[in-house]
Amino acid sequence: MTIEYLAGNRLRGTTAERPNVGDGTGGTKTTNNGDNIHTFTTTGNSQTFTANGDLTVQYLVVGGGGGGEQGGGGAGAVRHATGFSVSAGTYTITVGVGGTGGNTNGGDSIFSTITSNGGADGGGGGGDNGGGNGNASGGGAYGSGAGASGGAYGNDGGASTSSGHGAGGGGAGAVGQNYTSGNSGNGGAGIQNPIVGSTIGQSSGGNYYIGGGGGGAGSGQDSSGGLGGGAGGANYGSNSGLSGQANTGGGAGGSYNTGQGTGGSGVVIIKYTPTSINLQDGAIYYDKQLNKEYILSNNTWTEL
Repeated sequence: MTIEYLAGNRLRGTTAERPNVGDGTGGTKTTNNGDNIHTFTTTGNSQTFTANGDLTVQYLVVGGGGGGEQGGGGAGAVRHATGFSVSAGTYTITVGVGGTGGNTNGGDSIFSTITSNGGADGGGGGGDNGGGNGNASGGGAYGSGAGASGGAYGNDGGASTSSGHGAGGGGAGAVGQNYTSGNSGNGGAGIQNPIVGSTIGQSSGGNYYIGGGGGGAGSGQDSSGGLGGGAGGANYGSNSGLSGQANTGGGAGGSYNTGQGTGGSGVVIIKYTPTSINLQDGAIYYDKQLNKEYILSNNTWTEL
């Protein structure tokens, strides 16, 4: 969208009607076919996104993956939408950490009013159903346990009927696999990264995938993590569990040993088409609400 004002134009209106440049700052900023993409990968809430004008954005908010125990960790919630309105201002971005092994959920990721809960931890001990966590995917069970329920932006963890096998954690695109016929459950599959132009995620076939569940620990064989950064489960006797891929929200793989895997950290991505102002310096805007005049120069209104 381009707004045109020429030098010498005198305009009137309210504060809300005064046109502002629609652009933003924060994170790692890239472009794709004229769109801006801001990617936030550092865990915690030390980052901000600043909208210099009102924007209509596409967002992807992924919570951190759940930690593994004997069952695989669930994937962090994956929330995505287009047409989301953002008013001019500064927003704190939170990127969720991956849950550590041994009964720890992943951390939440937050942008504006959107919260994606971290994935649930995998089940451990005898007959543990695995954990659940808000709108994320559930952890895989171990022993004689049912899989944990997933939330609105995730899927259920798998079930197990054997003390020698863990089930897979749920993924963003599919439930975690159950223990079946001596085989530990694989992690549920994630989904393709929906932000065109973004290379965040597990690469496969020229595409990128996020939100895979972790595989359960096995007795006699390994299990696989779900496509989308989920880690595979370790065979009995392995030294440590496997960790989910960073910035995918992938669940950790299960392990029988101490030092179980950590879930993959989350990510926040914001994409929009910037609004430009095509003009000659010197256009004047009278704000009748504030009773002030502004002059336009280099896409910025400055009070006279």
